[in-house]
Amino acid sequence: MPQLSGGLTPKQKELLERILKLSTDSSAVALSEMMEKSIFLKAPRLDVVSLDSITNIAGGAESGAISACLIFSGEISGNMLLVFPGQSAFKLINEILRQDNTDSEELDEMAVSVLGEVGNLVSSYFLSTLSDHTGMDLRPSSPMVVQDMVGAIVSSAILMLERAPEEILYIETEIADENSKIEGYLMLFTDEDSLDKLLQTIEVR
Repeated sequence: MPQLSGGLTPKQKELLERILKLSTDSSAVALSEMMEKSIFLKAPRLDVVSLDSITNIAGGAESGAISACLIFSGEISGNMLLVFPGQSAFKLINEILRQDNTDSEELDEMAVSVLGEVGNLVSSYFLSTLSDHTGMDLRPSSPMVVQDMVGAIVSSAILMLERAPEEILYIETEIADENSKIEGYLMLFTDEDSLDKLLQTIEVR
């Protein structure tokens, strides 16, 4: 039985890190093409964490954030969030659009499109690599971009599920070039049975 409470087993973590490395490498190539410069995508932390701790990890329930959310279906269902805290999303938008707009606090249509594409790249490559490794059918939707407080974003992700999870797969991310680093959080929300099935399948493949 996979270890859910208190984090991943060493084997689960090793295999997930291998899957994540493949997906982040593919995402980095796509982001480099989008931004027309070398981009590095790293994931310094990956674990299964309790739902109660998520908002604290991501800066606090009342901290402002922007997320790109993909719903996925197939053998298991749930959603994936790529969450950018504070001004990180606007920093990324400025980098991609090659602009210097430091006063942005609200998303316009172009910003939503840019963040949706980034969320789609990072989340879809992860789900695709996960599907390739496990043989599980995982089909992502188009992304939805939301600007709100961290607590509200997480609550909305939970409400999309039939059953609220006790724990989620949590991945810290860094999108970086030679001069700057943009922090984000990749979160996979699914019910406990589905997460259990996913981790079992990862271990036996």
